Amino acid sequence: MRKSTSPIWWRPVAFATTLMLLWMLTSGCEEPEPAPVAYIGPTLTCSDLGVERPAPEPTGFTILEQQPSQGRFPGALAVTRLMPPQGFFTPDNNDATRNRWCIGTIKWEEAMGWNRLGNQIPDVREVIVLDRFTTAKPDSELAVLAAAARRLEAGLCLVYGPSPAEPEYAGLWGVILDTQTAAKVAFVQAQAGPADYEPPHADRRKEDLRHRDPNYLVQQKFQHQVRQCILALIERDVPATTTQPSPWKTGPPRATPIYVVPQ
Repeated sequence: MRKSTSPIWWRPVAFATTLMLLWMLTSGCEEPEPAPVAYIGPTLTCSDLGVERPAPEPTGFTILEQQPSQGRFPGALAVTRLMPPQGFFTPDNNDATRNRWCIGTIKWEEAMGWNRLGNQIPDVREVIVLDRFTTAKPDSELAVLAAAARRLEAGLCLVYGPSPAEPEYAGLWGVILDTQTAAKVAFVQAQAGPADYEPPHADRRKEDLRHRDPNYLVQQKFQHQVRQCILALIERDVPATTTQPSPWKTGPPRATPIYVVPQ
């Protein structure tokens, strides 16, 4: 039987060298994470949200109601995202039905952002994130969505979804409804793309590309615009009357008998 002529001390060195070479080969073959791509699917139209035309600026908000509200705040805000239908609740599964927008379930990370919207705003009592089980069917009619939010004791309801945007940009449109009347209170919009990219965050993994993800960035910008819009609506709101005028001060003068009760 032939024995190895290599020194004993050489064996662990050779093993370590082999492992190092394998690591260098495999690490050099790793492909970089692909850059996030902006949403390119179906987008909302002005008629879907019941507005004539959006503001010319791609990011901002417009208050639509003419008169200030009274007693709207403090109150709750309901949030509903519209998404293209996925084929559920379609009786005939035909194209006309599938082209309707419907209520979607908001992703967890985005829902957490909405839940934080009212932080440090005492007049926002609660933010309620709705999903596709909120109504009997995933109807996108604004009056139906406003009624669903009203049942949950929310005074306002935000209905939003993807909007048209420039190439390589992602956009969001939304309308804020008064749940008592289904009237449109404000229109909010945002757009994000390469001009909004940020440097990599030191506290994130290198695979985390949210700093250059148009879909994530537009979500952040849109939520900020909704917050600013809510603050503007609070400034316009007139507190509700909580007491009735005293008849002793405003009523007509009248003779009041005085009774003297002996002790």
